[in-house]
Amino acid sequence: MYRPTLSPQSEALPSAVFCGLVKTPPQGRTCLFAANYQHIEKVEPKTLEQYQQLTFLDGYKTAELPKNSNARQALKEVNELLEQVSPNHTVLNSNRSFANARLSHLPNNIRLKISTEYQRRLSLTGGNSGKRLRSANIYLRKTTDFINKVWLKYPFHNVGSFLSTTSKHVNESNGRRTTHLGGFDLIKYRKSKRLKDVANRLALIVLDEVKDTANHYSGDVAFLKAYDAAAAVCKQWQVKPPYYSDVKRNQIIEAAECAILRMTSPKWWLNQLRSLRDLCCEHLNVAAGLVGEDSPYLSRESFNEWCEQQRSGREWLENTMIESESGVILPLIDAAMAGTANPSNRFVELIVRARGLEEVAEESGKVGFMVTLTAPSKYHFNSDKWNCENAQFTQAYLSGQWSKIRSALSYRKIKIQGLRVSEPHKDGTPHWHMLIFVHPDHSDVLKDLLEKYAFEVDGDEEGAAEHRLEIEPIDKAKGSAVGYIVKYLSKNIKGEHMQGELDFESGLSANDGAANAAAWASRYRLRQFQFFGSSSVQVWRELRRLKECPQPAEIEHARAAAESSNWKAFEQALAVNPIKLEYEETECGNEFGEMTKRVLGLCALATNDGITKVRSLITRGEKWTLRTMDENEKGSYKKLKAERAAIFKTNTSIENKEDKLPMPKWKQPKAVALGSCSCSKSRGSGDTRTCGNNCTESVLLQQTAGFSEESRRYLASHGVVDPYSLEQLAKSLRVFTDSGRIWWVSNGQLQFERLLDEESSEFEYF
Repeated sequence: MYRPTLSPQSEALPSAVFCGLVKTPPQGRTCLFAANYQHIEKVEPKTLEQYQQLTFLDGYKTAELPKNSNARQALKEVNELLEQVSPNHTVLNSNRSFANARLSHLPNNIRLKISTEYQRRLSLTGGNSGKRLRSANIYLRKTTDFINKVWLKYPFHNVGSFLSTTSKHVNESNGRRTTHLGGFDLIKYRKSKRLKDVANRLALIVLDEVKDTANHYSGDVAFLKAYDAAAAVCKQWQVKPPYYSDVKRNQIIEAAECAILRMTSPKWWLNQLRSLRDLCCEHLNVAAGLVGEDSPYLSRESFNEWCEQQRSGREWLENTMIESESGVILPLIDAAMAGTANPSNRFVELIVRARGLEEVAEESGKVGFMVTLTAPSKYHFNSDKWNCENAQFTQAYLSGQWSKIRSALSYRKIKIQGLRVSEPHKDGTPHWHMLIFVHPDHSDVLKDLLEKYAFEVDGDEEGAAEHRLEIEPIDKAKGSAVGYIVKYLSKNIKGEHMQGELDFESGLSANDGAANAAAWASRYRLRQFQFFGSSSVQVWRELRRLKECPQPAEIEHARAAAESSNWKAFEQALAVNPIKLEYEETECGNEFGEMTKRVLGLCALATNDGITKVRSLITRGEKWTLRTMDENEKGSYKKLKAERAAIFKTNTSIENKEDKLPMPKWKQPKAVALGSCSCSKSRGSGDTRTCGNNCTESVLLQQTAGFSEESRRYLASHGVVDPYSLEQLAKSLRVFTDSGRIWWVSNGQLQFERLLDEESSEFEYF
């Protein structure tokens, strides 16, 4: 039996697309996802407990389900209630047909929500039954029309070409025929076989289009025409073709080759479809009224999916080890929690940067303003003018208006500094809180530009003057600028330092509100925090990776400032001598033939022996590999996790930070062989100094040319690659590296000495 296969993308050879590929799979190659063409499911009525188990995940705070919360049961109750309020059989049959056509095809959670509200309107006391029936039908028509408009914004209604079931009643508002059942069934689950099946089919369709184009054209024209054919399929599914501007405007053939390899990959298509599915599901939930008072920021369905993603991601981190080239092994979760992936670390870094910006502004005589920018009413679901767009569209509008403001300021040569926080309203619509520093002479110009572009769209509508824009000067008598913004930073990152307080926007506790805000940003893929008018934070992070060691004065000032968490001194050091990131680039570094790059270190001007030249600082010399924990490591980490949990529970009752118990660290179970020198010490031995001869055989210096090729390769594997360090070694001087080692040459052989305790050289756990 034939099974569809794709081109061998793993080889990342663009020419493979035009090498006469046939549908017979190459030896050893199969389709990435096995297509499942038989979707036969037995539909059985579920009890309330079964429905809750399927719909809501264990361990998460979910809203209680209403009574008789079964979609089929809800539709049955609607029909029974219509019998009671309908004056005759003609009206009953008409209303029953209308309600069933509007509700039967909808997803379960949306059908439950609309059915419940429909029944509530029918059951209202007072007035005659005809008015209640009319009010309920108007609500049902408007809500389902909104849902239909939202549904048509996404490509999943195209799935109807595979099925024959159509719904004609929901298309009265726009005259378009759409298939709902197949599409709704496709997006029901995030990881479904049907979604993989569609990804496979689309990849094969693109491959067929590329092959047909290759048969009619040759050379560079074939790549460009093949790209056009593949991009047309992407546009049908509302997927942005990769490298579109590079190919269409600049005619870059290499970009077309890599893009074709992406568009013929089922894995790439699956990622695109999942992203669209996430947006579509949440957009439908907003249109149905499932986001608001009862579920602020986003729906419970999306929040539960986000919680499940966080849980599965943490499980993977806890079951994965990373190992360096020098043999250091530790759990991946420890490395992740040592960086800004840890919410506590991320919050601290944001506060340090905000405080540094305030100090820089005060020194330069600037004044601060707290600005709140809100979108027009048509972007809000709870408005009668709602344009049926999602939070991404609103964020793009706010970004566009802010871009106009910055362009106008730049044209007038007015410099500003600050940061902005993107935060959701209850209905999921984003609004911005900004802290802006500007020179007092330009404050009026800034206010005028803010007002101009904030009210550019529907500026005269009702309520715009009260809610569209708020500008509040920073009053030192009330507190610092950081004090103004810290609330918005905290309530969007795990509710740090707001225990027991209430989030007035959502009505939830600070911790629960922060979790909902993080899930909202993740679902819509929005950037919550952004600084402007300041130096690169990545340079700051790389400098903090450097251990304390003598660096050239031009670099040492910035390193010392980063080490001491002094953003003001860091900005001042970079103003004198800029420091940039240095990357390691790899041609054809992935399966799509694209060039990949990773941060290798930093580069800056430095003076040595009266000669000023660019010096490279390697901060990521060692490469790390991932592997799954073995059984012994799993047992050791399980014990370590229990110890950490007990200590954390004890520390929560201790107010004084100095009295809190330190968190235990991962200890490597056995010694790491650093070389063949007998004097190297094992890890955990307690010695604070270890030394080693890295290669006792023939790593000798060439007296005339510096180091041998073998020596250079060995030093490079340990992060010593820049010419300055090699010159220092050649002069019989000692060289310090970021891994805490001292290198020198003795009797023609390389030696090293570790100054730090072995355990302290590992990642810190927070």
